[in-house]
Amino acid sequence: MSLTCDPKNNPAIETAARFLNAVKKGDAGTFWDTLDKRGQGYFLGLWFYAMENMNIETIIKLTGEKEFLDGVLGPIIHGLRESISELLDNPRFGEIEYGTPHCASIRIFPAGGQPDDQNGDFIPLVLELCDSGCVNGDVNLTCWKIDTLQCFQLNKGIN
Repeated sequence: MSLTCDPKNNPAIETAARFLNAVKKGDAGTFWDTLDKRGQGYFLGLWFYAMENMNIETIIKLTGEKEFLDGVLGPIIHGLRESISELLDNPRFGEIEYGTPHCASIRIFPAGGQPDDQNGDFIPLVLELCDSGCVNGDVNLTCWKIDTLQCFQLNKGIN
């Protein structure tokens, strides 16, 4: 199995690296930005149900507030940090495995570990249309995001 070492040369690996770094640092804003729209919608629905006196537009605006995201995503990030702690310090990335042209997963390995098909974990990704916040100087209209609903299987390996 080969390793892809430089996340800057691959947008999918760059997204996975940003996600892992957000988990490591407890950065709820970056964590939120790496999640796909389906996953963000899932969380918005939960929060709308829990905060029954607020309308959805207000909750969407709250996702731009650091304190709000820290409060609601902090426990999730903390749980992920505990479950994948060995992968957060200098992770090594394997090759991208494409399920479809729009879905992929990236194998990740702890620093110093030997990559093979029996160790490591994976980060699921989905390709989606960019919003105005993720379009950069390039004219990329799509970007890789974390497949949030699959992400909760992060520490179970590929079946």
